[in-house]
Amino acid sequence: MIALHTNLPGKQGVFLKLKLYLKELGFTIAENSNYHGYFNGLLSSQAERKLYLYLPYRVLQEEHNQPSVQIEFGNPQIIHHADIRYFDSFQAYLHKPDLYDWKLKGEQAVQQIINHIDNNL
Repeated sequence: MIALHTNLPGKQGVFLKLKLYLKELGFTIAENSNYHGYFNGLLSSQAERKLYLYLPYRVLQEEHNQPSVQIEFGNPQIIHHADIRYFDSFQAYLHKPDLYDWKLKGEQAVQQIINHIDNNL
């Protein structure tokens, strides 16, 4: 897991509008409960190794999928998923120069989302 330092935590928006926008960017949604969930977007896929941008949120009012439900984003992260058979080779995949590159890519993707929230919601 790579923690990203962005201005996304605390940003709020209408759930259904954000869901549609993030779906256009290739994100999927997972709802942990009626009050928490996250959006996942694929940043990189190389063989058995995948890096995802993880955007957690919490519901501020009402229930999921209501037209006016408001959400607030938490701290974005990059999550890696690798087939356990390739775990040792995956450790080399995230050495320091690569870590910096993926962190930068993740932060740039989050900034695009922040810009959309600031300009459209």
